Amino acid sequence: MEKLIPEINSLENPNQKISSIKESVPLFLFGNGLSIALSSEFSLKSITEKFINQLTGIEKQFFVEICNGGENINFNDFEIYFSLIEDAYNSLKKYRMFIDTDTGKKFLKKFELINPELYKHEEIIKSIYNKYIFQILSIVQGNVTKIGIDLKLKDFTNFLTNQLKDCTKGYIFTLNYDLLAETILLEKIGTNNFTDFCSHTKQFKGTSIDKFDFDPALNSSKYGERKIELHHLHGSLSLFYDYKRNKAIKFRNDEIFTNNIYERVIKENWPLIPAIITGGGKSLKMREYPFEFYFRSLKDLSTYSKFNKLYIIGYSFRDEHLNSLIKRWIKEMKDYSQGLLIVDFKLNETDKIEFKRFVKKQLKLQKPVPDRCFEFAGVNSIKNIPGTNPK
Repeated sequence: MEKLIPEINSLENPNQKISSIKESVPLFLFGNGLSIALSSEFSLKSITEKFINQLTGIEKQFFVEICNGGENINFNDFEIYFSLIEDAYNSLKKYRMFIDTDTGKKFLKKFELINPELYKHEEIIKSIYNKYIFQILSIVQGNVTKIGIDLKLKDFTNFLTNQLKDCTKGYIFTLNYDLLAETILLEKIGTNNFTDFCSHTKQFKGTSIDKFDFDPALNSSKYGERKIELHHLHGSLSLFYDYKRNKAIKFRNDEIFTNNIYERVIKENWPLIPAIITGGGKSLKMREYPFEFYFRSLKDLSTYSKFNKLYIIGYSFRDEHLNSLIKRWIKEMKDYSQGLLIVDFKLNETDKIEFKRFVKKQLKLQKPVPDRCFEFAGVNSIKNIPGTNPK
């Protein structure tokens, strides 16, 4: 079948720079705001409040204790507290696995320690974590639909499709771990015209469900270089870490729902955990597999000026590790203001002014980002920008 978008050769030399703005090499950075444009249910505040309200009994008591005994848990504190849950779970799991070994049992005996049966502790923390994941999943399942995208994001998807058709090379980096960006690419661009660095590798053990291994080298060998790249900086709800194989794997979006994969992971004790970054400490987690690949890719693209248009959509500018890469790209360009557009959804004039002030403060540039680089009419009002050149 003829491909919608012709293939091109990627830049082989990392120091090779874009020579002319006649070439269009856009990079789209999608924050959670893009999902909110589809449905207000995607608001992290909405997800968080629903999650907190559904906790009861011992799970609620545990969460309150993690939150320093505070009964009035609110959205503003949630990321910090949820990262504590993750840290507690990971620490318990590692120690429980140690004391289950022969060495661990000898350790308990030598120092006359009682086996704390940490498996029970681990289970309740895992249960709380799973509740949060299921909360997100239920929202995604109800709101990321082709009909919804066509109805609410039509102008944006048309713009995105045209930009990716006409470009020399295109990059999409997502911070929201729902499947919105992927769904748009599948529907509008076609699976053969972009890569998410996952390759089909048989079926998941004991099932008839197709499995795709996250393996950039294998993907390149099997399919060649693709014109469009999709990077999930904070992971995806279709991406899992297989801790028995030490591999990240992916399932098709539709099969996650039709095969009840999340439910089966728990009930059938599959060796999988969702490969997503939640809570605080994002800059540290970006060093972990598979996220370090996505972050390193963005770092290289920014450092070596491999894109000449940067569209930032629905991003809060609160992640310092990402802000540093945006600044790195800005400093490498002759006139970055010709190649930067920041799209937000604020309506109130005071909120707009405050957001611009916050962005300028976070980026800490000698010459602050000019007002013409901001667009507040929502994602469907996104517009083409001239592009820029490296210094």
